[in-house]
Amino acid sequence: VGAVGAGEIGAAPARAFIDLPSRLHNRYFFVRHGESVLDVRNGGMILSNPSFKYDTTFGLTARGRAQMQEAAKTILRDFDGAPAWLYTSNFQRSFQSALVLREEIGLLFSQMRTEFSGLLDPRKMGALDFGSQEAWVDVWKNDFDDPSSTPPPVPSSLQPSASVESCLDIYRRALEAFTRLEATYYGEDIIIVSHQDTLSVFAAALNGTDLSRHHLDYPFELGQVRCVDLTVPPRDGSIAPTDLRGDYAVGDSAINYSSSSTAA
Repeated sequence: VGAVGAGEIGAAPARAFIDLPSRLHNRYFFVRHGESVLDVRNGGMILSNPSFKYDTTFGLTARGRAQMQEAAKTILRDFDGAPAWLYTSNFQRSFQSALVLREEIGLLFSQMRTEFSGLLDPRKMGALDFGSQEAWVDVWKNDFDDPSSTPPPVPSSLQPSASVESCLDIYRRALEAFTRLEATYYGEDIIIVSHQDTLSVFAAALNGTDLSRHHLDYPFELGQVRCVDLTVPPRDGSIAPTDLRGDYAVGDSAINYSSSSTAA
């Protein structure tokens, strides 16, 4: 369980990107999928290749389903959540996790959205696929040294660079995903079920902290829930009334803000 918001992490801000808004319209619950067959096979295996996303043999274990039942309780009990929408990666371990969450929270199937665009996919790991999850240690070390670094690509690929992703690549996913969500919903609790590095980089992107530290500042255990609530002004008192598109947030007007705090 974890809650993150503006100013809570003492990491240096990311300077390489556009400024994110000082607040968001919605509250987001990031949920890492529950334990899957991949997490227990041979001590833990990596699998990010989208060719295998619909393979049901890589679904949840009984422990993974129990973790999702507990995640639902965490959202409802610990965060007093009232989710209206649930978005999920369509990799089986995430999709099956979302199905359990939907049932436990009591959402309709019409309130569940399966993301087919790849925005919520696991980080592409290239040549590390089907290898040991211990390889994450070296990947994260490289992230810390250089957020533009990638895992080793697949040598036999016709387009090797497309088989891997850096922190910056996932950051670009975050910009697209949350631009869409913020433009579509207002004042909602939204669950996002996804994967380890995808969620940790998303959290770093929204909070404006150093992407190279994503695995240190926002680690995600299997089944873990983190609430990202940036719906209130930052703790330093500054207010920028514009949203991701540069428009005023729905229901806001410039008159609500002093001239000294209004964005140019």
